[in-house]
Amino acid sequence: MSDMIEVRGIAADGRHGIMADGERDKPQPFLIDVELELNVKAVAKLDRLDTTVDYQWIVRIVKRVVEENSYELLETLAHTLATEVLAYGGEVVRVRVSKPHAAVSLGVDEIAVSVERSRDPE
Repeated sequence: MSDMIEVRGIAADGRHGIMADGERDKPQPFLIDVELELNVKAVAKLDRLDTTVDYQWIVRIVKRVVEENSYELLETLAHTLATEVLAYGGEVVRVRVSKPHAAVSLGVDEIAVSVERSRDPE
């Protein structure tokens, strides 16, 4: 499938990491990209929001998960985000979570985790 909704650069502050001092005791910035595969052929003909995935809902889901939960691993955060977004709609989702402050402290440009999840066939 090549039809896709992409929402890039969702900024949210969260308490994710293994270090109690500096990662879990105060919120830090995260950047999330979401790619959601879905067939938009029928949706395009109808041209109605209620027939597709609302981009605003993707942003709300991501912000809620990042801000209201706390995970030690970026892998867990990325998996949870992918699962939540896919439950909302689409066939395949790719989520990329970037933690800018971790990159600075390690002397690298970026630390990120990407996951891809597919809807289970019914």
